[in-house]
Formats: sequence, C-alpha cells, structure tokens
Amino acid sequence: DANQSIKKAKLSADCEAIAWDPHNQQYLTAASEDGVVQCWDVRKFGGEPVWTMVAHEYGGVSDISYNSNVPGMLMTCSIDKTVALWDTQNNSSPTPQPCGSKDMNVGKLYSVSCYPSSPWLLACGGSGNELAIWDMESEDAIQNRFASRVHGGEDGAAAAGTSKDGQEPDFEAVMAMGDNEATNKALEGMNKSKKKKGKKKNKAHKRK
Repeated sequence: DANQSIKKAKLSADCEAIAWDPHNQQYLTAASEDGVVQCWDVRKFGGEPVWTMVAHEYGGVSDISYNSNVPGMLMTCSIDKTVALWDTQNNSSPTPQPCGSKDMNVGKLYSVSCYPSSPWLLACGGSGNELAIWDMESEDAIQNRFASRVHGGEDGAAAAGTSKDGQEPDFEAVMAMGDNEATNKALEGMNKSKKKKGKKKNKAHKRK
C-alpha cells in the first residue's frame, strides 16, 4: 500500500507555515491560521506534539522561522502586524517562552527570516509593499537571553569578516557587519579569484 509511507498529524486549523528546527533536526514545527504553533518529534509523528502554544491570538500566524545561528530562537509573524520571538529551550516551562515582539510598521506580515551570517538581523515582508529589518543587537532583553548561545561566539571568523582558512574574506559576514569598505574589499577579492580561475582554464585549454 502506497499510503504506508505517509504519516499524518492533526492541526487545530489550516496550516500557514512549517519549519524544521536546525538545532534539533527531529523537530518539525507548524503554524496555523488560528494562531496556534505546534512542534512534533518526527520519530513519533502522528502522536501528541512535543509542545503547543498560541503565538498570535488575534490574526493567526502567517510564517515561522528558526534562527540558524542561535539555538532555541523561534520567530513568528502575523497579520496583526507584529513579529514575536520565542525561546524553545527554556527548561523552566514545557512550552516556548515569549522573549519580545515588535510592530514592524509595514502592515500585515506574511514572511519572516533571519540573515544566515548574522544572528541579530531579522527581516520580514508586509502588506504595504515593503520589507523591514530589525537589528536585535541593541535589544538588551534579547541579548541577555540568547547571546551566550550564538554559534562560534561573537569574535569568531564570521565576525572578523574572513573565511575559516583565512584565505578570502567572507562576503556575507562583512555585509552583516555593515562595513562598506570591507564589503568592497570582499567583492574585489572574489572578482580576482574568479579571474585567476578563468586564466587557469584557458591555459589548460591551450595545452590541448
């Protein structure tokens, strides 16, 4: 039977978004239009969820995303115009704990994501034909809860704007730092690298 390879779990309302937890890869999280967010351990999929919470009581949840650099940081957004942050690794409670929310002033929100090379840059898209970015580095409550969890530490290779082998600047990292001069240097380095590779290919072609 082909259906034996399919497992199902019941939601409280229509599903709006799903996300895998990059730090606990067995966890699949789903957001519903009634504002409920639920997480399942896929090894036991079909049974009771690991946790259930109401993230946005008015307006439902339109999107969810995990921060790939910060274990336990879950972001949700809603047509109530706000982004909310949650701590899914709080041992004092079986459900995620609220860690702050913000009206992004771009209308109803439909998408949220964190910049891959910076743990503190959150972006979202709204109904007003606008995008908004929230720099969370200056938010004391968020830093106090999550800063110690950042992968690689604050002074790691990404923060320095160099690759791990020290050979070439990390373009994404310097972009996250907002350093225009460093960004230009990274672009120059990338262009030089491409030119060198192109010359090597041409020489090899001539030998043939």
